[in-house]
Amino acid sequence: MTMMSTVKMPTPVRDRLRDQAKKEHVAQAALVEKMLLEREEAQFWAQMAAAAAPTEAELDDVDAAFLATADDGVS
Repeated sequence: MTMMSTVKMPTPVRDRLRDQAKKEHVAQAALVEKMLLEREEAQFWAQMAAAAAPTEAELDDVDAAFLATADDGVS
């Protein structure tokens, strides 16, 4: 059985959650989970965008390492 819990929130927020869940034809818990997943995905992509891009030298090193170990198909 799924464990349940109570979340305290202002009534207007609860009403908005209820109304949005009705519009999407999902349970309130499903809507909350969907919103959390969307937020986590947005945070992931924001972190990716903020990460430093590799330098040309780093890309050259990766290419060289790949070429050194790549199988050229010659037996």
